[in-house]
Amino acid sequence: MPDYALLISPAARGAYFGETQSVALAEIAGVGGVEIGAFEMHGGMDFLRIACADDLTREVMRLSFVQGLFLVDQQGWHPVEGAKGFGLHEDFVSGEKYRGKTNETLTQLLVNLALQEVETGHTDLRLLDPMCGRGTSLFWAMRYGMSATGVEQDLSALNEIRRGLKKWTKLHRQKHKLAEGWVQKANKKGTGKFLDFKSEGQTARVVIGDTVDARALVGRAPFDLLVTDIPYGVQHMGGPDGARSPLAVIQKAAQGWADCLAPGGVMAIAYNCNIPKRADMIAAFEGLNLEVVERNVAHRMSESILRDVLVLRKAA
Repeated sequence: MPDYALLISPAARGAYFGETQSVALAEIAGVGGVEIGAFEMHGGMDFLRIACADDLTREVMRLSFVQGLFLVDQQGWHPVEGAKGFGLHEDFVSGEKYRGKTNETLTQLLVNLALQEVETGHTDLRLLDPMCGRGTSLFWAMRYGMSATGVEQDLSALNEIRRGLKKWTKLHRQKHKLAEGWVQKANKKGTGKFLDFKSEGQTARVVIGDTVDARALVGRAPFDLLVTDIPYGVQHMGGPDGARSPLAVIQKAAQGWADCLAPGGVMAIAYNCNIPKRADMIAAFEGLNLEVVERNVAHRMSESILRDVLVLRKAA
């Protein structure tokens, strides 16, 4: 098999910090048919050496830590010009900057982990983010060629998403359609109000509502992937003795999330494994026909946040 060198993106180091190499190894391990070599540094840049068939290069280039790919032979290193095949422009996931935004590199990792484990057999995949914020995961899904739906409790998110979409579609001359409506009766709280963004054959829909009610808000068609980065405790009170923890919300939402998945569908949930603990997260989904897929991508995000990803697959 041809030899390649993967250039590790500075954005990945900004997302995974001191565990960038271990996260990279865990992510690429999900790509079958790749022989993984050693990390090397050249000219101040970090590389991972691999060997793989030519038909795997696009999948390898789509890994969240990869900035570029070089073919290595006796004549030297040659940049691989093949496109990653993404739709839209990268500004749709990286252009918007706001407080509390999930790192777009981490979001791509979640999508990749779920894609590597999905077994629904569907060709047109659908993604759900039941805590979607301003929609980074939904626009990543569209870039991958999937349609997506998100649930968000903050009504102001619709205006902010609409404003961002109008900016980027105008700047990049992106053909699109925007539409609004209600999935249930109109009300002052905005519950059930949605915004649709249609482009390149896919749709991203954001619905306002409580994630606990996700099943009622997103329709009856099942999803292949459920990807979300849950809040790290600041917004949630309700743990033991009033501790800040999202666990109580996850426990209430787990049944609805599981019901949204198709058989063989996969959840990839990022969380701070200091609060809640991994065992408690797994326990929240027990008895819902889900199996744990062991993928170790834990990395320290800050002094108080050790971020990990729980991957669960619904029995086919």
